[in-house]
Amino acid sequence: MKRCTIIIPDAGPINSLWVADQLPLLLALEMKIVMLDSVYDELVSEPDTYMKDKDVLDFILSNQPPFSIETTEIGIEERAKRIQAKKLRKNAGELAITDFMTSDGGLRKYLRPGEPVVILFEDSAVRVINKPPFLHLLSTVGLLRGLERVGVIESADSIIYQMTHPSAPGRRPTDRRFFSDLPDGIDDPALIGSTWEPTGP
Repeated sequence: MKRCTIIIPDAGPINSLWVADQLPLLLALEMKIVMLDSVYDELVSEPDTYMKDKDVLDFILSNQPPFSIETTEIGIEERAKRIQAKKLRKNAGELAITDFMTSDGGLRKYLRPGEPVVILFEDSAVRVINKPPFLHLLSTVGLLRGLERVGVIESADSIIYQMTHPSAPGRRPTDRRFFSDLPDGIDDPALIGSTWEPTGP
């Protein structure tokens, strides 16, 4: 089975895994991880103020590869505004997602026959119309259920509980976000033979 490239088009999965103190689970996938620049900037923009921003920044910078940052037009515009201390768009993240999911220079450049891709998301703004046969759609909870199936983690439910009832230092139950994943998650597999799941321990 062919391994995938994982694309993270919204901040939800990173926020959820950080709240549960489980960011290293992303490395267990042993896959290339592509993050939108708007998501990266949203996650790490204030490392001197917020523990989460510093932790995520350190995690991504110390793991390149597998992490890489994908540039979007919206992300470039918003980064310039941030530098100039101008007001940011409230829907910049959603616009960046739409741009990435629909433009030739975005998702489509990764979607090639024989090169499967998994979209890891929580945000309801992430939409894929006419899903290609080599594209997986996976939510954070779906990811955890899959990792439990192959024995990488002992219990998906215990990590999901930590996402909403965190005990790690510096975490709060909501931590500037709304956990919106479904109880069983979403795991919509590619139709062409590939897998996002690791082989297990």
